[in-house]
This record gives sequence, structure tokens and C-alpha cells, in this order.
Amino acid sequence: MSVTNRMHFKMMSFVHETLYGLFRDPYEALDAAGLEPGQKVLEVGCGPGFFTVPAAKIVGEKGNVYALDINPLAVERVQQKISEEGVTNAKIILADAAHTGLPGQSFDLAFVFGFARPIGDMENILTELHRLLKPAGILSVEGRPWIPGELFCPLERQGRISQFGKAG
Repeated sequence: MSVTNRMHFKMMSFVHETLYGLFRDPYEALDAAGLEPGQKVLEVGCGPGFFTVPAAKIVGEKGNVYALDINPLAVERVQQKISEEGVTNAKIILADAAHTGLPGQSFDLAFVFGFARPIGDMENILTELHRLLKPAGILSVEGRPWIPGELFCPLERQGRISQFGKAG
């Protein structure tokens, strides 16, 4: 991993772990995303894990959170966080979001927050998320990204979080 990528991750971690919580409530964002107890959830681009532990707490013992990132430093940091918190229903995966290798139609909800700099083609990432979601699955996205209508249809918007239903 390049020095630039290591520095970028360290700066992002500092912001998320010290300042972000002053301005942002992860539970409010996850509620707007549609997380509920018992769901199987995919967090795409988990970074340093600001949302991972709260998501695991929301879905509870009967649910699971799979946090995915392409950066090995992110995976290492999030693994450390879930271990420190004693979280047993979260799994961290080092993978490209466009080619996860996860089984199809296995998630109730996928969320993509703070994905300002996707590594890879966003269209391929959305195609992979469509494959991973169950037929009634929900994709929740922060911001105003372009979401292809042939893959997802708009459902609801709360603040900066938009929910999309799986099409087809």
C-alpha cells in the first residue's frame, strides 16, 4: 500500500474517530437507511468503522452486519473496534465492492455512506449490490448519487439518506 493511501486512511480515521461524532449521530443515519432488528446488512466501504458497531447493535443478535472495504488498514481497524466492543454479529471483509465473492441474494439491506472516493467503477459496484440484495432488498445511499433505474427504484429520502428498492 502506498504512503499516500496510508496517510489518507490515517486522516480519515482521525476525522471519523474524533470529530465526526460531534456532528453526526450514526444511529440517526442508520435509522434513515432502514436498518431493523434481525436484518442481514452489508456496509459498503466501511472505512474506519464509524457505522459498523452501531449497525451491529441495531440489527441485534438475530441479525448480522458484513462490513466491506478494499483497504487492509480499514479492515484491520474495524476488526479491532468490534473486538474491543465485544460485537459478535459483525464480520469484516477485505474485498472490492464490485467483486465481493459473496453469495447472491443474501442481504436484506446494503448501505453506502461517505463513499466520496469509490475505488473502482460505481456502475459495477451497483450491479454487484443488486446481485447481493434479496428480491425485496433495500439499497440506502448517502448524498445524491446516480442510481440506474433498471437496477433500483427510489423509495424514500430522509435528509441526506435515500432508500432504493431492488428492481426486477
